[in-house]
Amino acid sequence: MSKSKILCLVMILAVALMMTGTIGWSAQKTIVPIGVMYPLSGDFASYGARARAVLEKAEIDINKFVQEADLPIVFEFYHEDTETKANITLDKVKAFAAKGVKLVVGALDSSDIRMISGYVNANKIVAISTMSTVAELGIPDDYIFRPIPHDDATGVALAKLVSELGYTHVVLLVRKDPCDISIANKFAEEFSGEILTRVDYAGGTKEFSNELLVLEGAVGPAIKKYGTDKIAIVSLTWEDLAQIYSQAQARNSVILSVKWTGGDAVAHSTIILKDVGSIAAKVSTISPMSAAPDSSKKTEVVEYVNEKLGETPDIYSLSCYDGLWLGVLSILASGKYDGEAIKKALPFIANNYYGATGWTKLDECGDRTALDVDFLAVKMVNGVPKWEKIAQYNSAAAAITWTEEK
Repeated sequence: MSKSKILCLVMILAVALMMTGTIGWSAQKTIVPIGVMYPLSGDFASYGARARAVLEKAEIDINKFVQEADLPIVFEFYHEDTETKANITLDKVKAFAAKGVKLVVGALDSSDIRMISGYVNANKIVAISTMSTVAELGIPDDYIFRPIPHDDATGVALAKLVSELGYTHVVLLVRKDPCDISIANKFAEEFSGEILTRVDYAGGTKEFSNELLVLEGAVGPAIKKYGTDKIAIVSLTWEDLAQIYSQAQARNSVILSVKWTGGDAVAHSTIILKDVGSIAAKVSTISPMSAAPDSSKKTEVVEYVNEKLGETPDIYSLSCYDGLWLGVLSILASGKYDGEAIKKALPFIANNYYGATGWTKLDECGDRTALDVDFLAVKMVNGVPKWEKIAQYNSAAAAITWTEEK
């Protein structure tokens, strides 16, 4: 780490110390345990693998900073798999608390946050989540911080994209998950065309014949009336989209003759590429993902993950890098390992920090302000399915820039 970077971090800490009224650390080495979480199994396993790699990079950089700045502190990072199960997440947060953990950082989704919020608030444990995007979970003055924007921006961007592609009639396929429901509802508000039908299904569904039948009943007649170039299926699912595609192909379904969009839980998915890549490419599977601005720090983290996994980290993973740094800098600024002190310092740190995802300014609820939205599509590249960026939605201008012809 360069001297200029260390100086910048020290300046942030110095100002934060003045703002929080803390006196700093003693000369004696202090051990600080931090909980780190991500899903390595379950529906978000591929996202968890990328998050783990990013967090590993953050730990390397943090430990280097502490060593080179000669700080009297040692961070110990305890890693746990959430298994994409909220009850497991809560159990493991409680286990962290038994070890004296006052900061938990990682790829926690909205179900996780809903489950752990009561416990972390009651026990003054700061939780930094990079996968929870449901707006209603943003609460002022609580112990939960989310350096990732709300779902509403994704719904707006998706409606804009579908309209610009010329689709006038769509079918909605929505997993009954708070994030997907939120995006679907915002899309429905913003879309200027007609929604032919909406099919909601329960998470954990394995057999989709009933859902496929309803979709076919809407898409088939619409194709005859309007043509395939006017019809699209807007799917807001998890990686179970792979099962839906596979089952649709097995029945030679008409729904695979029109283009599909996916949700932000699908973009960058290696499961989609591996299990149903050719189908996903045929229907495009255009999927949104909040986008970090280009920077040397982003490039450094992306290259680390690419070298380690052969994959490009998504925004949820990249946000883990910044989330861990925000937590660590807030601890250092507090001068003590105390949840209430960390909570007090973190908004100031976040509003003056530029990391792998850019400026991390938070709103009054401790949630990230808007980012732009990238749109990725599955394409066959030399016979191999890959996610390729095709467009970007500029949140400030409410406009889409295409990286290729529509």
